[in-house]
Amino acid sequence: MSPQSWLLAIRPRTLPLAVASMLLGAGTAAQAGAFNGGVLALALLTALLLQILSNLANDYGDGVRGTDSMNRTGPTRVLASGLASPAQLRNAMMLTAALATGSGLLLLWVALGPDVGAWLGFMALGSCALLAALGYTLGRRPYGYLGLGDVAVFVFFGPVAVLGCSYLMQHRLSEAAGWASLTVGLLAVAVLNINNIRDMDTDRQAGKHTLALRLGLRRARAYQLLLLGGAVLAGTRIMTEPGFVSLLALWPLARATHLVLTGQGTELNRALAQTAQGTLAFTGLLALGLVVG
Repeated sequence: MSPQSWLLAIRPRTLPLAVASMLLGAGTAAQAGAFNGGVLALALLTALLLQILSNLANDYGDGVRGTDSMNRTGPTRVLASGLASPAQLRNAMMLTAALATGSGLLLLWVALGPDVGAWLGFMALGSCALLAALGYTLGRRPYGYLGLGDVAVFVFFGPVAVLGCSYLMQHRLSEAAGWASLTVGLLAVAVLNINNIRDMDTDRQAGKHTLALRLGLRRARAYQLLLLGGAVLAGTRIMTEPGFVSLLALWPLARATHLVLTGQGTELNRALAQTAQGTLAFTGLLALGLVVG
C-alpha cells in the first residue's frame, strides 16, 4: 500500500476538527490560568489518532458493505477502489487503536497522576470514544446507517473532547468550556452534514439512512444553516475583545455554505474542506483570544 493510499485512508482534510476541539478546550483552561502544554500535546495526539481510527474504520465498513462504489462523488476510498486489502485496513485499525490507547493512558497519567476516581471516569469516556470511532460503519447495526452519526459527532467532538481537554488542565468544568464545546460540536456536525448531502444518492442505494437523507435535500440544507448559526452564536459567548478577529474565519465558512445551498455532487468536496478549515481557523482564533484577552 503506497503512502498516497494511506493518506487517502487517513483523510487529512477532516483532521482539523480534532485539532479544533483540543485548541478551544485548552483556550478555556488558559483563560483560567491553568494551561498545560504537555497535556495539550498528548490530547492532540490522542484526538488525532482517534479520528484517524474512525476514518480507517469508515473506509473499511463502507467498503465491505458495498456503500462505497466507483460511482461515489466523494474522494477515493482505498478498500472500494482496490488500493488496500481488508486485512491491511484491519491491521491499520488495530495499530491505530493501540497507539490511541497508549497515548490516552499517558495523557491521563500526566494530567491526573494517581487520582483513581478521575482515572476511572476518563477511562470510561476513552472506551466509549474508541467504540464510537469503530461503530459508525462497523458491527451488525452501525449507528451511521441509522441516522445517529450527527449525535455521536456532536457529543465526541464537542462536550467529550472540549470539556475533557479543559478539565484535564484545570480539574474543574467551566461555563466557558461548555459554550466552547457547543461551538466545536455544531461545526463538526456541519462537516458531517456536507458529507452526507454529497453522498445522498449512493447512501440511498446502499441503505445508509443518514440524517441528511432522512431530512431530504431542502431540509438538510436548512439544517446546515442552523448548525452554523448555532455554532457562531455559541462562539460569541466566549469571544473576548481580541477574539473578535475570529470573525474573519466566517468568510470561508460562508463560501462553503453557499456551495452547500447551491451545489451538489463533487462540488461539495470543496465545501467540506473549506468548512473543516474554517472550523479550525474560527476556533483557533477564539482560543487565541481567550489566551491573550
